[in-house]
Amino acid sequence: MKKLVLIAALVAAWAAQPGWAADKAKSSCVAPAAIEAEEAIRYVTDLMIVSSVCQDTVYAEFRLRNKDTIVAYQKALITHHKGAAGFDRWNTSLANAAAQKQGGNQQICQQAAPMLKQASALDLKGFRAYAATQAASNTQTPKCAK
Repeated sequence: MKKLVLIAALVAAWAAQPGWAADKAKSSCVAPAAIEAEEAIRYVTDLMIVSSVCQDTVYAEFRLRNKDTIVAYQKALITHHKGAAGFDRWNTSLANAAAQKQGGNQQICQQAAPMLKQASALDLKGFRAYAATQAASNTQTPKCAK
């Protein structure tokens, strides 16, 4: 019975995931700023999950240090997803997927040590540079001209 519930939840999460795939079907490209914002929010979400599982304070400290940048990225994605509701669906789906990916991994804290160390040092400028580098290396999402 538990497997059936888990499978149903996974199918529902997959079907409800708005992500870039739906956006790609609507347009042939994504603005570089939106790609950078997605990479940043993916990082923040992964950091939140890892920090929570490992009972570490890095996530809270990172959010305080980078609050303005995170809010700016969220606003960019709200625009990209055509409103707060679309962004909230995407962000919830992202967090659920990240939690499922990490679920049951007994070595997550050991594996995430480099990420926690990196997040401890990222300030506004460093975080933006990290997100921009991730966006530049993203070859899966077609980029629109600036």
